[in-house]
Amino acid sequence: MSADASSVPRSELLAGLSEAQRDSILAQMRRLALRKGDHLVRQGDTADHVYYVVRGRFEVLLDGRHLVAEIGAGEPVGEIAFFGGLTRTADVVASRDSEVLELSRESFDRLSAAQPDFTQSILRTLGRRLAATTSAAATLAPRTADAIGLCPAGGAPVPEALVAQLLQALRDNVPRVTVLRAHDLPAGLETADEQHLSRWLGLQESDGGKLLLVAGDGHAGWDRVALRHCDQLLLCGRLDEARQGTVPLGTLEAYALPLFRPRQVGLLLWREHASEPIAGTAHWLQQRPLHLHHHVALDSPAHLGRVARLLSGHALGAVLGGGGALGAGHIGTLRALSEAGVELDIIGGTSIGSVVARAYAAGDDAARMMADYDQFFLQRKALGRFTLPWYSLLDHRHLDACMHDQLGDSRLEDLPINCFAVGANLSTNELEVVRHGLTRDALRISTAIPVALPPWISAQGHVLVDGGVMNNVPVSVMRAIKSGPNLISMLSSDDEWRVSSAYAQVPSRLSLAWQLLTGRRKGDDFPRIGVVAARSMQITSGRMLRGAGRGNDLLLKPPTVPGMGLLNFKLGRAQEQAGYEYTRRLLDRIDGLAGLRAWQRGETVPALEE
Repeated sequence: MSADASSVPRSELLAGLSEAQRDSILAQMRRLALRKGDHLVRQGDTADHVYYVVRGRFEVLLDGRHLVAEIGAGEPVGEIAFFGGLTRTADVVASRDSEVLELSRESFDRLSAAQPDFTQSILRTLGRRLAATTSAAATLAPRTADAIGLCPAGGAPVPEALVAQLLQALRDNVPRVTVLRAHDLPAGLETADEQHLSRWLGLQESDGGKLLLVAGDGHAGWDRVALRHCDQLLLCGRLDEARQGTVPLGTLEAYALPLFRPRQVGLLLWREHASEPIAGTAHWLQQRPLHLHHHVALDSPAHLGRVARLLSGHALGAVLGGGGALGAGHIGTLRALSEAGVELDIIGGTSIGSVVARAYAAGDDAARMMADYDQFFLQRKALGRFTLPWYSLLDHRHLDACMHDQLGDSRLEDLPINCFAVGANLSTNELEVVRHGLTRDALRISTAIPVALPPWISAQGHVLVDGGVMNNVPVSVMRAIKSGPNLISMLSSDDEWRVSSAYAQVPSRLSLAWQLLTGRRKGDDFPRIGVVAARSMQITSGRMLRGAGRGNDLLLKPPTVPGMGLLNFKLGRAQEQAGYEYTRRLLDRIDGLAGLRAWQRGETVPALEE
């Protein structure tokens, strides 16, 4: 079919053109309908057409699997290869039922000769696309969904209360949200006519609005089309179904999951009351490849608020850097934020940052965190027992026993808030992001300081160590999980590290052995092994942030108290207070919670600009 102006979204591509010019251009274009999963172009093909998305969304996949971009309504597709005379550089696949307008090279040549303004419009759009791609090249953040599908998981239907609460929470974050079910279809529109049903759904989307499509009411035609129309699939299951073990896929789940990449799938596990314990999440995850899972209680609407912010790109994340004993500063920062009424939607970190992040995600307050800090590092001296220096300096068995006593068999996926710990995989030379499994194993990986502690060996034989080796402030991990603003808490010792001891004063083997035997150690300040290892990892903090850019994230740098070092846990409470006072001063300057929420909305907050 040829196109008509009334059905084509207004966009930058056709901006500045008269109605007559638009009609002339659209008359030369052919409308194509694609189903979810269909290829629009394939890598390596000749680029003899350029496309314009009327509705829907497309993924740009390099080598058929690496997601490098997403393209939505009002944007061109394939223009780089088309104008450059190149072959297609990637696959472009419909990620939901979509429609495009196709323009052949012959038609483009005629239009360019008759309407130079059209060529300039395309070149402007291309230039901005390239600029945006360059600025965001470090990490491709998930694009927020325009159409969200709710699909029952396991054996229970989607509760009406859940739909109502999620709808209200979404409306608190975006201008317009419309919920649609099979019984909302107009008279005369048959669910068996999937092509017309798909087009009708496309017409329901409005600028800046979102669709919430509910499947599972027993209308098979509606379910198929609605799920193919979605950018984001939310599987909804009753948590306690996992009590019997692995939860098998429901019929509708089995149809829907192959249509989506894991990046587009979420799992919403609900329970009736917040007082019900969270357990068995692993049984839900075994057969469901997905991006994020969420725990919500139907008697706590705030839980759906967190989900809605993650879906709409307004979720507030926190990234906590490594820094040994300085990690108490993170606790002080979280205490100040909590007192101001700030709620984090997702949290993660490296090394000691992952330890504090886990405690926050579990619901611990600052008092509980500091009590655990003191017991772990001061009373039980988890990092205070040495061993023969063959695999490490410290006795890992003592550390592991302390972690087991404190964390038991708790699991990351059972935390009420999404949390991640970051390690470094020396086998693959990549970051190891841990979001599932035993909590003590995840934290042991993230805190395995080289030399001080032996590495963790995974079930696959990979060698894993402290994440600070590669990225001490893993902002890139958070940005890959979610779009929207983040708080970054970076720990650092004194700005400049100097010692008075000379290199020539390092004792010989015999002299050092004598000192150890007699207990008479020199009062020198020559750097010890553990301090050098821990401090070496902090070098990556500033460098990684400069490389990734701060973007719209807010960087917090709690000051270090006098005499504080990376292994000086005795000053932990003073460091916690320093982090608290620093964050309180910041919040006071920006008018507290109101100022922080203004920053979250993207508004300019002068005190933060300073």
